[in-house]
Amino acid sequence: YVEEWFELMGFPLDTEQVDAIPEPSDAAPALLPAAPVDGTMELDYLTFADRTPIPAYTGVDVQPEVVSRLRGLKPDRFLVVTDEAVEKHYGSYMDALGSDGTPVYKYVLPCGDQCKAMKHLLGLIDWSFESGGTRSSVVVGFGGGALMNITGLFAGIVYRGFRLVYIPTTLLAMHDVTTSLKTSICHWGRKNNIGVYYAATLILMDLAFCRTLPQDELLSGLGELCKNAALFGGDHAAGFVGAFSKDLLNECCGGAAESLTLEDSDLIKLTRLGVRAKMDILCVDATENLQGMVFEYGHTFSHAIEKAYGDGRIPHGIGVCYGMLCCSHVASRLGIMSEEARGEHDAMVRLLTDRWALPEPKPSMEKVMGYAMGDSKRGILKEEVHEITDLVLSEIGSIVSDHPSNLAKFDKKYVEEWLELMGFQSQ
Repeated sequence: YVEEWFELMGFPLDTEQVDAIPEPSDAAPALLPAAPVDGTMELDYLTFADRTPIPAYTGVDVQPEVVSRLRGLKPDRFLVVTDEAVEKHYGSYMDALGSDGTPVYKYVLPCGDQCKAMKHLLGLIDWSFESGGTRSSVVVGFGGGALMNITGLFAGIVYRGFRLVYIPTTLLAMHDVTTSLKTSICHWGRKNNIGVYYAATLILMDLAFCRTLPQDELLSGLGELCKNAALFGGDHAAGFVGAFSKDLLNECCGGAAESLTLEDSDLIKLTRLGVRAKMDILCVDATENLQGMVFEYGHTFSHAIEKAYGDGRIPHGIGVCYGMLCCSHVASRLGIMSEEARGEHDAMVRLLTDRWALPEPKPSMEKVMGYAMGDSKRGILKEEVHEITDLVLSEIGSIVSDHPSNLAKFDKKYVEEWLELMGFQSQ
């Protein structure tokens, strides 16, 4: 009927025009019945303030159920975003997704923060249109934390929001990234400075992916748990320290990074602990601008060190641990944290940093400070030109701040002192 109207209105028929938008039938394989959802995954709901709770399913070796729950969304097509490492090792994980006739399109990005670039965001947007994406489509983020960040941003801005599913493949992404509404890319030499808040429709976690994580990735996931341990103490500290008990380590390697392994049951406990830490706060502060800013502990200096070394060289969770050591130095110099309290704090953090030393040569102090002074939190506390912002603790589990965001500002000279003590040289 629309074509009739166009003809009546005098629009010419262009017989050479090719419709670039693929119809669902173009890529449809032979029809197979969808696998039943057997319910072996455990269901939790992630509640972000007054927003609709997000169903999050967790299990181990649950690939058939993951696929079934994806199919249950009944999209016109799936737009799967993954990275090179996941494609190499788990490219077949989604093979059955289209066996019910639903077209599946895949876009492969570089690994780590290299994927969080404007050129890749624009590439995803173009790809979604080329693939015929509509408001009925579902975007699937299948990978680690950085991949989730850019996929969430992409899903949140096209058509003002695709339906979005996260399938995290790293420990860090499972407990720290899928539990946030934040999405981002890095631009103009800064970290996470372009993004929106956007909620997933569904989260599906198969902890079997963690069995094959490189040690750097495993330690990175533990790094954010270390941060929670320092912030909240109690069960969070006990759970983190427990991950390093001798029965979980291969002692023949002397406790080195290469020896750290975790059983499935311990991965489940740690993941749940990390999720609980986030949701206890984000249930009242969905956008992490007030109480939720606690999760930025150590991140001013972590982000600066990561950017100064170059994307991908320092695992994020490890960077956070070094940032926490910087914060404890600052708190000690300000007279806020006693030497005894600092010793307890730093001993816990060094369970990770002693296993992952910062590589040589280190970037210059000026380079690190340049990134730190341009951190995305800058301006919240209206810092003076010589001041910088992060969080400070008086001891494990005790944050010191007179601002609703829990942030504190202090003289950058204390950060420069710490960098010098750590072997960063001035140009």
